Amino acid sequence: MGKHLNPLQKEFLIHKYKSGSAKMSDFCDVNDISIGAFKKWCKQYDEGGLAGLARADAELKDVFPEGADKSEEALKREILRLRIEVERLKKNYTVQKNESGQMEYVRLRPKSTK
Repeated sequence: MGKHLNPLQKEFLIHKYKSGSAKMSDFCDVNDISIGAFKKWCKQYDEGGLAGLARADAELKDVFPEGADKSEEALKREILRLRIEVERLKKNYTVQKNESGQMEYVRLRPKSTK
C-alpha cells in the first residue's frame, strides 16, 4: 500500500474486520493492507483505542479537537447524532428554526412528482 491511513480509517477497518467472519489474511488482501501492519493496528487499538492509533502516526499530533470530551459515552452520542444527520440529508431534510423558535424539518428540494 503506497499511502498512509489516518487513525479514523484504521479504526474503521478494525471494526469492519471484527464485525465480519473473514480470515485476517483474506481481509488484508481485499483491503490492500499488510497482515503485519494490521495486527499492529489491532494491538494498538486494543491497548489505547483511537488515541493508541494516533500515537503511531508521527505527522498527526492529536485526533480530537481541542476541548472535546474524549469519553467513550460522548463519542457514542456524537456518532449517533451524525448518523441521524446523514439519514436526514439522504432524504433531503434539514432542521431549521421557525419564527416561534421551535425546530422543524424542512425539505431541501421539493419532492419529485415523477
